[in-house]
Amino acid sequence: MINFDLRGLLIPRKMTIQNLADASGVGYWTLVHMSQLTYKSIKFQDIQKICDALDITPNELFGYKERVAQ
Repeated sequence: MINFDLRGLLIPRKMTIQNLADASGVGYWTLVHMSQLTYKSIKFQDIQKICDALDITPNELFGYKERVAQ
C-alpha cells in the first residue's frame, strides 16, 4: 500500500500547509485534501512542486507498506 504522509514531512520543518502552498505554488485546498487523503488524483506537476519546496525526492514523499494478509 502506498503511504503519503504530508503532515509528517511538514512538522519537522515547522511548516504549515499554508507555508507549503506559498513555497510550492500548489493550491492550499489541494494540499489540504492531499494531507487528509481525500484527493482522487495527484498531478505529477504538483508532486514536483512539493518536492522542490521541501527539498526532497518523490521517494521521500511517498512510502510503501506491505499489506497484512487477512
